[in-house]
Amino acid sequence: MRDLVAQYLSKAISRRGFLDNLTKTGVTVAAAESMLASLASSAEAQTPTATAGEAPVKQFEGTGGACFAEQLVACGVKYVFGNSASEDAQFYEALVDRPQLKYILTPHEGPGAAMASGYIKASQEPTIVMQAGAVGMFNATGQVFNAYKEQTPLVIYSYRTDQSRRADRDGFEEVPNQEQLLQPITKYSWMARGPAMIPEAVRHAFKTAWTPPHGPAYVTWHSDYTDNRAKTEIIQQAYFDTRMRVRPNPTEIERAARMLVEARLPLMIVGDEIYKAKAVGKAVRLAEMLGMPVTQMRQIWANFPEAHPLWVGNAPAGTLASVVYPKNYDVVINVGNKLQHSGPQPIVAHGPKFIDLRIDYNNMGRVMPTDAPLVGDVGLGLDDLIAAVEQLMTSNMRQQAADRVTEVKRFTDHARELRAGIVNSPEWNNAPMIADRVTWEVARYADKDAIIVHEAGSVALHSFDFNPLGGRELFFYYGGHLGSGVGTSAGVKLARPNQQVICLVGDGSFIFGPTALWNMARLELPVTVVVYNNHAYGGPHSRAIYNVPTGRMVETRQFVHDYLGNPDMNMAAIAAGFGVKGEVVHNPDELRAALVRAKLAAAEGRPYLIDAQVGRRGIGWLDKPWVPSIKSADIGIRKG
Repeated sequence: MRDLVAQYLSKAISRRGFLDNLTKTGVTVAAAESMLASLASSAEAQTPTATAGEAPVKQFEGTGGACFAEQLVACGVKYVFGNSASEDAQFYEALVDRPQLKYILTPHEGPGAAMASGYIKASQEPTIVMQAGAVGMFNATGQVFNAYKEQTPLVIYSYRTDQSRRADRDGFEEVPNQEQLLQPITKYSWMARGPAMIPEAVRHAFKTAWTPPHGPAYVTWHSDYTDNRAKTEIIQQAYFDTRMRVRPNPTEIERAARMLVEARLPLMIVGDEIYKAKAVGKAVRLAEMLGMPVTQMRQIWANFPEAHPLWVGNAPAGTLASVVYPKNYDVVINVGNKLQHSGPQPIVAHGPKFIDLRIDYNNMGRVMPTDAPLVGDVGLGLDDLIAAVEQLMTSNMRQQAADRVTEVKRFTDHARELRAGIVNSPEWNNAPMIADRVTWEVARYADKDAIIVHEAGSVALHSFDFNPLGGRELFFYYGGHLGSGVGTSAGVKLARPNQQVICLVGDGSFIFGPTALWNMARLELPVTVVVYNNHAYGGPHSRAIYNVPTGRMVETRQFVHDYLGNPDMNMAAIAAGFGVKGEVVHNPDELRAALVRAKLAAAEGRPYLIDAQVGRRGIGWLDKPWVPSIKSADIGIRKG
């Protein structure tokens, strides 16, 4: 009987076969059907969900391009983001008869890859971005880098211009070892060895990208493979997907729980794995049980409700030493934060005990000694920690936790009062505006569940009260390569059409990737884009002063590397060229009126851009724009 059950659960025999064989052993029909019913839930739990009406594996014959398209459909891909490539003609041909696979034409590969990444972040569904050979791939590389740093499961494809029968001849657009060029910033990079291998390479890329910890994957093949016909297998995504959920070691859970309940003042760091696992509520519960103040290092999302009394704010300099409160913690637990180290000192200094809960095993223990390494899914890990802490907590410990909550709330209430005082700034009504006024007005304009895509460089976010539990969400600029904001916000809106999406972007970042505005206009994605236009690279300007505070640049007020005026760029005019309406605003009254027009445009399915003139406040800008000391005549340029 045990063998029969095993055969049924493994689908070696059918439901009818199971019943027939069971009755042959003397079991009554009623008893056999009762046993079958009890096994149904087990069979369902062990069976991946496949596309309705589709066999797990099917034989397919067609061009390499058709094989590619067919496997993408089986992978559950709905959107393909790409820039036109003549060598992919057979793939485009295959799309005509596959309306479920929608092609999003992007005018430039960089913003196109950002758009694909934004879609993945907002939907947590698979997609792919395509480029024309190596030249297109190089245009997208900056956003692939962002996906690598942000651990986004983006799959990238570009064909090899060198064909299988004429490779290594320095042909048009040929580059040697193309699949290896992205290897340092991908989890997987491979060249399919023939048209029949295309589906397998594509499956491997999706499997690797979506296996935790996530990251981008790259596939390529000779362009003639796309044209050649092949017989191959197409496998449904559910039958090769390994998005496993790993439970942390129970022994380490016990040790971590004891450290937390015995701590004088534990501190929690939260990170993006919480958002991905939909475990924000669990993180809140653990913090409340222990009275733990909560902070966050640089990440994509806001992973804890900012209005919660235990939220003490982000660590501004990426280290716990920069956190204003608390300073005397003795146990630190990281839940799902990547802990990106940007300085010589570890984020958690030696002294406090350190507990690290995340699936990102590769970075765990890389810099900081870890007292309790909890490798696993943070949702499952928080479940186990909460259960273990509950068993260990005494009445005295519960009172200590309640006292900590009171003490932390005293700090957070005071901090909230100080932040509210921003409206009393002497520069509050200035024209051009200060960046804080622009942010404050946008926060008042934002819906309660708005999504804010933030690539405004060094602009500080405030007044939004982000809350991933049904409130406003943040999609932050994290990877480091500029030009992601506009494309990301378009992808986010494509994935979340029923939520307001607002893109905050600096003028320097905006000009790296404005072409996604055209996609917003074409696809009727009503994103509100706000450009903080101070006619300069504000971040590099401030860091240059910090690095050389008494140097010649400060002395002469000449900063050759950051001024973007003379002539000033009109971002609203740039947007108009892509079919997006917008306007330039100089003061708070104009900004508020523009935000009203943006909301009306959104109601009609149209994006809107606001070019907000922000005061030049840094040394070197003063009241008048700095004019470069190098004149056109000095470098041999003549007018006319």
